[in-house]
Amino acid sequence: MKRTIGIILVIAGICVGVYALTRHNDEKTLIEIGDLEIKQDNKKPGENTTVYYIVAAISIIGGGFILSSKNRGV
Repeated sequence: MKRTIGIILVIAGICVGVYALTRHNDEKTLIEIGDLEIKQDNKKPGENTTVYYIVAAISIIGGGFILSSKNRGV
C-alpha cells in the first residue's frame, strides 16, 4: 500500500511540475511588416507558478521517501 502511495505521489509531482512549466508564456511582437510578424517568446512565470513548483517538489520528495523507506513492522 505504501509503495502505491509513493508511486502516485511521484507521478502527481511530475504532472504538477510539467503543468507549472506550461504556464510560462509571454509573446512579444518584435517586427511587423504587412502580414509578416516576427515574434519573441519570453518565458515568464504566470501567477502562482512558484506554488506549483513547491507542491511538485514536496510531492516528488515525499513519494521518493516513501518508496525508499523499508517496511518496518507489519
